[in-house]
Amino acid sequence: MKTEQVLILARKHLGGDMESSARLCLADAVALYDKGEFTYARSRAVKSLAYSVGIFHPVYKRANA
Repeated sequence: MKTEQVLILARKHLGGDMESSARLCLADAVALYDKGEFTYARSRAVKSLAYSVGIFHPVYKRANA
């Protein structure tokens, strides 16, 4: 999955008990993406998904593959 797709998924699935942490990770991911640091941006977007949907959710698993 491309970095852009992971960013879209992270934005789409914001919410949950840890929404503030998910938003912080997503903001970091977008800033890193804008700087051209795609590997780190993807990592932060995946971390955002971990906070919003959890590591056992199929969306997280697909993004982290």
